[in-house]
Amino acid sequence: MKIDPGLKQVTLPASVETRPAQSQGNKRADAEQTQVTLSSRAAELKQLETRLAAIPVVDRARVDSIKEAIASGQYTIKPENIADGLIDSVKEMLHVAK
Repeated sequence: MKIDPGLKQVTLPASVETRPAQSQGNKRADAEQTQVTLSSRAAELKQLETRLAAIPVVDRARVDSIKEAIASGQYTIKPENIADGLIDSVKEMLHVAK
């Protein structure tokens, strides 16, 4: 298992604008309408975000099968695999930190 070094910063494409919010005092009741149009890239990112949100973070079936194997004594722990994984994770973190 690898340790995630953290979230990577995402930059928005140049075609996306940011506008300051209007204050509540300037609001006119139904006198003004605002239309917002997103770029095709922003719409694509929104669709991908929705699809990613639907993917479960934890594979519950896999967790349950491992718990069952541990409880029944059938799960074998190989310390050398754990050590190798930890060493690989540290090497990767050190490489990213450079």
